Amino acid sequence: MVQAELQHLKIAEYLIDCISAGVYKEGDKIPSENELCRQFGTNRSVVRQAVARTASLGWLTSWQGKGSFVNQRPRLVPYNLSSSTCFSDNMNNQGIMHSCKLLKCVKRQPTEKEKYYLQLDRESSVYELEILRYVDRCPISVTTTILPAEKVPQLEKHLNNFQSLYQVMSGYYHLKPRRFKSVFQAMLPVTSDAELLHIPENVPIIKIESFVNHLDQPVEYSNSRIRGDMQKGLITF
Repeated sequence: MVQAELQHLKIAEYLIDCISAGVYKEGDKIPSENELCRQFGTNRSVVRQAVARTASLGWLTSWQGKGSFVNQRPRLVPYNLSSSTCFSDNMNNQGIMHSCKLLKCVKRQPTEKEKYYLQLDRESSVYELEILRYVDRCPISVTTTILPAEKVPQLEKHLNNFQSLYQVMSGYYHLKPRRFKSVFQAMLPVTSDAELLHIPENVPIIKIESFVNHLDQPVEYSNSRIRGDMQKGLITF
């Protein structure tokens, strides 16, 4: 049992390596089950497990009676993370087509954690925004952002034709957001995020919690979930 498990992982790794190296290109049909059985000296059950695993990770699509074909791979996007960068500026500086969609904007009472992070008192309220961002029309990240309502009064009035949160913060509220801390974590997505990002639930994401100040006062706490297969981070010190 253990040997079969290891063998199907080995075959899946081989297929992914071949696709990554361009041996099998987008739209190509990979070798048949029989060919892979002969190549690796194993049975069809093990090969099917390997192909199913490769497909579940987004590399292949299998069609009954036709075989398995290489999927289009998403663009790998470099992202420069520094104290002053924002998504729009990052993409514009690289000439990358991007867009975003505001999924939610609600005004509510903060949680205890949000009160602590944003240094809020008992009577304060916050705005919660959820933003889905795209690169080349492909979803790359979903971000939940918490803002103190007193810093961005009547925020909902400035979100028509929403393109960039930092443009709103600087243009309407004269804030100069500066990221002072970010916490990274690799993890698997929850179902709702996987659906928004168009990925299987077993494809890892990068979670980034960011803490942002304006003139040394907390002005934003955000939680971004980013597709691990689309982003390459660059941290500037």
